[in-house]
Order: sequence, then structure tokens, then C-alpha cells
Amino acid sequence: MVTSLQERLQNIKDWFIDTYFRRFLIWIISFLALIGVDVYLAKEVGPNIFTGVLIAIVTIAPFIYNSYVAVPILRIEVPREEDSRKPILSTYSPPCMCQDQLQIQKTDTQNIGYLRLSVRNSGFVAAEDCTFQIKITEWPVKRPDEYHAPSNEYHDWQDVTWSYRDVTWTNWEKSIVIRPNDVRYATIAIMPLDKNNQACKPKSEDQDRNSQSQLEQIKAWIAKHDVFERGCTARHQDGLVVGEYKIDTQVTCRNKQRMLKELKLKIGEFWKGTDIYTAKPKE
Repeated sequence: MVTSLQERLQNIKDWFIDTYFRRFLIWIISFLALIGVDVYLAKEVGPNIFTGVLIAIVTIAPFIYNSYVAVPILRIEVPREEDSRKPILSTYSPPCMCQDQLQIQKTDTQNIGYLRLSVRNSGFVAAEDCTFQIKITEWPVKRPDEYHAPSNEYHDWQDVTWSYRDVTWTNWEKSIVIRPNDVRYATIAIMPLDKNNQACKPKSEDQDRNSQSQLEQIKAWIAKHDVFERGCTARHQDGLVVGEYKIDTQVTCRNKQRMLKELKLKIGEFWKGTDIYTAKPKE
């Protein structure tokens, strides 16, 4: 119940400050209100106080405008449309391959599922040099014989990749600019689909039977740059197993930062059961 109240209060707060025009309106109303108070004091106390307060207001107002109004206003969102939240990309050169390279014909495409969040800038200024990061706050409940994945490095913030709206390709740049009224997409996880769902299973002869069995439980991968650059066969430490993870996310820019806590990342045996959504508040 307390969580629900806190969430409602946060929504009310966000409504007032989540766009440039609302912030500008609050700033101008506050400015005029202070002028009104100054005029009242001038009548009650004298003109000297009026001049001093007016100078202070005019001096401080631009600083408040630059720090509160003329800034990026970022919001991390879970897209409602499935095509935006979990699109599928058919590509000739995915990070995950299900067969030996020599056996794959050039005409064969590989299907990769993308789990994404969107970042909206409703401010009047571009957010510069932005990276998107996640960390895992809770792993799935595991049996002793199940594999702990991904690695413990995800207790700390880890960068993930940006992608374009139509998922024609992944943005290889580690940071981007989010312009006013723009929406960009961060890829949280990828999953090889259909015949490719065994894509990243390590086949190293150096793996013992127990390790091989554990790695076979991996179904998806955190969309880190290393996974795209080196291939997921070399990145089992970024693998995800079937279950529900709790994650925190943040977008960090040179001139702004925004965090969204307590999202749930659900990994299923198949793509239909795989999704990302907002954690429901506890009653």
C-alpha cells in the first residue's frame, strides 16, 4: 500500500516536470509570484527593500532557468507496442550462429530477438554523450544444479547497446546524442530464435561435462558491445538462463542522468515467453 502511494506521488511529480513547457510554466509563475511578493513588501516596508529583492530575483532567475528548464528531460520507458519492445531481426551476420560457419550458406538468414527499452527526451536541450546501463539486483531462484548466469559483474552497472527504431542494425557507438522530442532505443538482451536457439552453445573440448551442461542452460545474452563485437560464443559470462531477473536501468549523459528501478526481465524457453516489464508494486 505504501509503495502504491509512493508510486502515485512520483507520477504526480513526473507529470509536473516531465516536459520543457511545464517546467517553463512553473519557472515563469514562480518568477511572477516573487515579483508580486516584492511589490507587496515595497508597499509595506519601503522602496529600498523592493530594489534589493528585485536585483536578487533578476540575478538568480537565469541560473534557475539554465539548471531546471533548459536541460534534457529524460524518461526511460517500457514500450507498449510489441514491435518496439521485442522486435525480431533477420540478418546474415548475427552475433549468434547456430551452425558451423562452413555449413551456413550465404543465403541463410539468422533470426535474433531483441528486448528493448526506450529513452525519450521531452526537454528543450539535447542530451549529449549518453550511455545506457543495467545492473541485476536479483537473479532467478536456482536449484543447486542450475547455472548462475550472468556473472557477478552484473552487480555493478554494465553498458549495453543502442539500436535504431526499425532494428535494421545495432548502433556500434557506445554513446549517442538524444535530441529534443526524440526517442532512442536501448537493447537490453538478445535471443537467437527458431533453429538458431542453440546458437551460442560453447563446443570447446576443454569444457568438462559439468561445465558444458551448465552452459547449455543459457538461452539469451545481455546486449553488451562485446557480445556483438566478439560473438556470444566467447561471452558466456553475459548469458541469461530461464527465469525472472530484477534489473535497474539508467541512462547517463554528459549533461543529465535518469534512473528507472525494479524492472523485470523474464527469459523463457522460447521467445513468446520472453519479455521485459515494470515490476508490480507490492501491496
